[in-house]
Amino acid sequence: MKKRVCRINDSPRFNVVCLFADISNVDVMEQYSIGQAKVFVTKDGRYLIVEPKITAQGHEIYEHMMEQLFLSLEPLENARDPVSYIETHIWKEAEQQAILEQVKSNFTELKYYLIRDIIGYGILDVMMNDDNIEEITAERFDRTVGVIHRKFTEFNILDSNVLFGSEDVMNSYIQRLVQRTGHSVTAAAPVVNAMTPTGDRITVTYEREVSLPGPTIDIRKFTRQPYTITHLLELGAMSRLMAAYLWILFDAKAFGLIIGETGSGKTTTINSLMCLTNPRWKIVSIEETPELKIPHYRWERLFTRTSSMISDSANNYDITIMDLIKASLRMRPDFEIVGEVRGEEAFALFQSAATGHGGLCLPENEPLLAKIDDEVRYLTIKNLVNLIQNRKRKQKVSVISFDSKNNTINFSPVTGTPQNPFCLKLNLTFGFQSNKMIQFKVFSNTFRSVN
Repeated sequence: MKKRVCRINDSPRFNVVCLFADISNVDVMEQYSIGQAKVFVTKDGRYLIVEPKITAQGHEIYEHMMEQLFLSLEPLENARDPVSYIETHIWKEAEQQAILEQVKSNFTELKYYLIRDIIGYGILDVMMNDDNIEEITAERFDRTVGVIHRKFTEFNILDSNVLFGSEDVMNSYIQRLVQRTGHSVTAAAPVVNAMTPTGDRITVTYEREVSLPGPTIDIRKFTRQPYTITHLLELGAMSRLMAAYLWILFDAKAFGLIIGETGSGKTTTINSLMCLTNPRWKIVSIEETPELKIPHYRWERLFTRTSSMISDSANNYDITIMDLIKASLRMRPDFEIVGEVRGEEAFALFQSAATGHGGLCLPENEPLLAKIDDEVRYLTIKNLVNLIQNRKRKQKVSVISFDSKNNTINFSPVTGTPQNPFCLKLNLTFGFQSNKMIQFKVFSNTFRSVN
């Protein structure tokens, strides 16, 4: 290099991290590209990333340009096109430092790593841009990052070749990651739940305040295009008969509980089921961390707020699920979704359902489920009778008979004849304990078409 810029002693050092893996003696199940990087999924359960190699000269230029961008008076977020801004900066610095030839020979790699580390997610950027990844987990700084791959769930968690290496590096990464969500993480508030601009959920712990031997990261990635009811049918997660039954319930503004363990697909199910509701309804969703993606035009999206202040009055600035439920009842929703229900919120939500609002919720309290289980099992069939009687459809339905002993309801179209009935046989434990949720004996052309 012909010129050398004097460095500021207290400025940070920027070392580029290039991910590489030797795959010459590895059995690869699948490989694909994410931008300029390549991903290899191996038979022994590993997720290996190979990024472009950068020379020692390119590494030195990268370090200098990162420092210049860090010390720049113009914030990068003010740039209309950050990628063009970085490209312009590269050539501008190359001209000022008289290193055009060196930059030309390393331009592709320089551009990749500068964009990855400034605009992207740094060492986790490939994983964040891989739509096949469902979850990213880092339990400690001295062990490799794990991922859950949508295509290879038989491994549960795949081990990657991404390693933070030190507690300071991981803490620094967490601070930057959380800042991008508009939040802050400190030793005083070491646990943060947030959402990325692309809608992914982040949960981090900072330093050693609440986790050992140091910080942790967990990122739940959601599909960019939410699953619809047709996706669930194609995947075999739900039968067409079940979808038809749920369609009747939601069309009549029924109230339901979506129950399952962590990662079982509760959010995906809610997103899909909402496609069965009237597109002209007003939907209100209440969550601790915004995750739902509902296609309705009239969708009011509410989420809680937790104050990071350390004082006796800090709780006065918190907005809880209960606060939002009370507020939502004044918004005249046709259908209400509550992401987390534990106790007091359930009472308010059931009161809302009793007033005629449709609703779905995700209970997270086992005693609460046990308490309401018997009532829900009984009300499922009883309410179904009332709901179908009150449906405002062109072809209304009336109940012929209701046999609670045999769990059978017989219906006949109002405009039809008694000789053309259809019979629904329902299991009382629908949605809770039985694998065989619904059994239909179909005599109706409508139900026959979806059977």
